Amino acid sequence: MSQVLSKESLSSIKGVAKPLGQEAKVGIAHIGIGAFHRAHQAVYTDDLLNLGDKNWKISAISLRSSKIKDAMAPQDYLYSVVERAGSENHTRIVGAIDQVLVAPKEPEAVLALLSNAQTKVVTLTVTEKGYCRDKSGLHLDEGNDAVAHDLTEFANLGEKAPKSVPGLLVKACEIRKSTNSPLTIISCDNLPSNGAVTRTIVMEFAAKVDKALVQWIESNVSFCNSMVDRIVPATTDADYTDIRNILGVADQSVVFTEPFKQWIIEDNFIAERPAWDKVGAIFVKDVEPFEDMKLRLLNGAHSALAYIGFLLGYEFIHEAVTDIDCAHFAKLLHQDVLPTVSAVPGIDLPVYADTILARFANQGVPYKTTQVACDGSQKLPQRLAAPALTLLEQGHVSKPIAFVLAAWCKFLEGKDSQGNCFSVTDPMAEPLVALANQYAHDSEMQVKQILSESGVCAPRLLKSEEFVGLVITYVNTINMIGVRGALKQVS
Repeated sequence: MSQVLSKESLSSIKGVAKPLGQEAKVGIAHIGIGAFHRAHQAVYTDDLLNLGDKNWKISAISLRSSKIKDAMAPQDYLYSVVERAGSENHTRIVGAIDQVLVAPKEPEAVLALLSNAQTKVVTLTVTEKGYCRDKSGLHLDEGNDAVAHDLTEFANLGEKAPKSVPGLLVKACEIRKSTNSPLTIISCDNLPSNGAVTRTIVMEFAAKVDKALVQWIESNVSFCNSMVDRIVPATTDADYTDIRNILGVADQSVVFTEPFKQWIIEDNFIAERPAWDKVGAIFVKDVEPFEDMKLRLLNGAHSALAYIGFLLGYEFIHEAVTDIDCAHFAKLLHQDVLPTVSAVPGIDLPVYADTILARFANQGVPYKTTQVACDGSQKLPQRLAAPALTLLEQGHVSKPIAFVLAAWCKFLEGKDSQGNCFSVTDPMAEPLVALANQYAHDSEMQVKQILSESGVCAPRLLKSEEFVGLVITYVNTINMIGVRGALKQVS
């Protein structure tokens, strides 16, 4: 028997669900093949293939590294998904992915996939920073190095690898224009109006290279907003050992996740659509209420627990959420944020908020605080600054949100609870860490400089002396009596 998961070893594996749709045609291209995609969209697609719909297998694209391809190719692109709740495991093998292409090494193959008329849908999980937006979060950042490269080299893309998501998508659209092949693009990242954001960066990039292409995209490419939800921590060495014990063979692409998953998709397809609604996804006219609910209640609390928990010395989110002071704070945050969330069909929002904290406490999917805390400059605007502005416009200054921003400012100093240095992961890490340390002993300047430089707060929120003053007060309090002492003073 083969020592790794593969088509050859599949028949020897007992006691786990196996894929039925491996011989299907490729109809979906996915950009950003990471653990989340493998635990979420690919699982929905695998369920659809298992129902007998053979038109929607996935060809995936890695924008940077060949690491995932190197792990999956020897396994015939099979991998396992383990759902954990406490000590209980439910394991399945997924066969939805046909291949992984590496853009820097295979640019022509990547563009051939994206421009193939058989590819009806492109999905994206490229993280917030992958959209190459400017500080406003609303427009293409033409100063981004990857965007600048692709604009300069646009005519040569294919021979040269596109370096940015907008460059890659616009080049694919240019090729599709020659065959008049329509396309639906679905963003699956944690951005409000993520499909609209994708449309904006694509259109603004296209306008720089070919006005006629803009017109073609407007008529032949649709951009769907979507909301995705599933907790998928990074796979550990212990996880690789566990899956070998479960399967009897090695799986270098395994993902461990929680039982819960959710996918809400705007029904805005230009042509054929996968029947994901047959396997649990929900097609709706308007995703925005679901997006706001998740970004503000789940992702906002996740970021809060990440920064505060890390500063308290916790390695994992489940440790932070079971800390009595952190748990109390998370509930205070939810109380503040709940009034900013519009009604969502079929969902009791306070119950949903409580469910989130229960999910975070699942020790079976240990999520590192540092993993959630990365890229704060990209995540905090929609997760916390947006509801803070809504509350401000209602005449309320949010103490919990101000405290989280204070904790973020302290986090940017790059020192853990023991005073040891660590590297901050953020596309704006260099200037923000420099400012945090330059003004480490001047809370007012530290807060004002970080909030201004990062673009996290909308101008009106940034101009609020009461809100910004509260962030400054909390940074001062953390400096004087520590994070826990300061945390106890928030009410």
